[in-house]
Amino acid sequence: METIRPARIEDAERIAAAERATVSADEGLLAARPHEVSVEGHRRRIERAETEGLYIVAEADGDLRGHLILEPIGYESLAHVVQLTIVVHPGCRGQGLGRRLMNHAIAWGRRSERIERIELRVRSTNPRAVRLYESLGFEHEGRMRNRIRLSDRYADDLCMALWVGGAAEAGGADRT
Repeated sequence: METIRPARIEDAERIAAAERATVSADEGLLAARPHEVSVEGHRRRIERAETEGLYIVAEADGDLRGHLILEPIGYESLAHVVQLTIVVHPGCRGQGLGRRLMNHAIAWGRRSERIERIELRVRSTNPRAVRLYESLGFEHEGRMRNRIRLSDRYADDLCMALWVGGAAEAGGADRT
């Protein structure tokens, strides 16, 4: 049976290994190269999520199948915004896990008294993820051309966001 639970420090090594495998198997899904994914980096992110943000894992039969992070950006003026990272581990794609992780995170954001906006960047070379985010209500907000250098070409980063705040109208009043 699959469960979604908060990540624990002892998960960091398995998470980093799965993220390295994901990056190695499918170049461009994530911006990092395999050697840039560290256990210590995931430990820090897990610790930070205990007081700020969210770091969850999907687990089935003792195996980690995916992870998702909502991280605060760090500025007071952006305290209502979190940056999303999601990784469905190799061998676990195409089973609805990404949607389950995303629904969990969106529900968490909607319950939060602080979080009003979830932002993400997704590679233009990952149409499956783009369709998932669109189906969950994320809106396209921009395109960063040739942002990701792959081994034989460049990929654009698509900027998307979802407003999860209360009754306040998304879009802001300061448009000129």
